[in-house]
Amino acid sequence: MQPFQSKTQGNLMVDQATILVIDDEEAIRESLTDILEYSGFQVLAAEDGKSGITLFEEHKPEIGLIILDLLMPGLSGPETLQQLRLLDPAVTILLSSGYDEDEIAQILDGTSAGHSNIHFLQKPYSLATVVSITRSLLQKA
Repeated sequence: MQPFQSKTQGNLMVDQATILVIDDEEAIRESLTDILEYSGFQVLAAEDGKSGITLFEEHKPEIGLIILDLLMPGLSGPETLQQLRLLDPAVTILLSSGYDEDEIAQILDGTSAGHSNIHFLQKPYSLATVVSITRSLLQKA
C-alpha cells in the first residue's frame, strides 16, 4: 500500500473523472457524495460491494477513483477489492477503514502489496481531507 501522496492517476483530468464511493454506512456514503459533488466531481455511490462492482462495470471508462470501505456486510471490502482488481488492475482505489494501516495489511493478507494504485485513508477523516486526497490521486502526471 502506498501513501496517497505518491500516486497520480494516469491521463484522466481531475475535473473529468468520476468517483465511485462504495460504503454500507448511509451517512458516510451521502456525506462523501455531497462533498465530492460540491467540489466539482461526478460521483456514483453504492451501498455494498455487489452494487459497487455493477456500477464499476457499467461506468468503467469514466471512473478515475474508487473510495472503498473495507468492512461491509455481504461482499466484504477485501472481496470487493479483489473483484475490482480483476476487472481493472490499474484502477486507483482509496481504502477507507477505522483500522490502522498495519491492521489493514493483515486483513488484506497481501492483496495490496506492491500495488502503487491502492491507497489508505483511516477513519475518522475530515471531508476536506477526502477532497484533498481525491484531487491528489486524480491529478495528471
